[in-house]
Amino acid sequence: MSHTPAHEELKEQAALYALGALEAAEARDFERHLAEGCEACAAELREFEGVAARLALASAPARPPAGAREKLLSRISAAAAEHTRRPEVSPEGASAPGRPAGAADLIVVRRDAGEWEATPAPGVFVKTLFVDRERDTVTRLVRLDPGARIPSHRHLGYEQCLVVEGRMRAGELHLRAGDFNCSAPGTIHEEIYTDEGALLLIVAPENYEVLGGQREHG
Repeated sequence: MSHTPAHEELKEQAALYALGALEAAEARDFERHLAEGCEACAAELREFEGVAARLALASAPARPPAGAREKLLSRISAAAAEHTRRPEVSPEGASAPGRPAGAADLIVVRRDAGEWEATPAPGVFVKTLFVDRERDTVTRLVRLDPGARIPSHRHLGYEQCLVVEGRMRAGELHLRAGDFNCSAPGTIHEEIYTDEGALLLIVAPENYEVLGGQREHG
């Protein structure tokens, strides 16, 4: 196509375009001009692109400041640790039931998954659902058979308890299905007893202190 005086201004922009120094709107205008088939501007652009490519080779190599590599690797390691840190389902982590492969942000424990573990208290069993190492808490289901008792104990942190099924009592405190209780650190629970059995959902520190000095699972 012919190259008019109006095109001369676009031709002069070839150098700025090669250096990436044009504003976005100017760059689009220049690209449209090239698309129209202006061989003169295309030739100018090829020449300036060659010059721009050689500019990087013209400067002297620069050495990074001392310690830059160590700082960079430290930041990368910290970022990777933050990105990959995930809550655990149980002390065994990823091998525990309920942790779907490739879905660390979504933890599902099915009704029939997991293992019920006997405790030192006869007729009392626990199933671990989730372990939060950052907050030092464990989420468990606690199953009490009819007539089971949990000895009087002192809480070492906040304990949240929801009665899922059945009834239980601790001294004057009577709880039934749907009732919720939160015990503050240092709170002493009298002996817990159930006539008909109960299922509890408890979020608390891993251990509590049985009065008399022995430590038991909460």
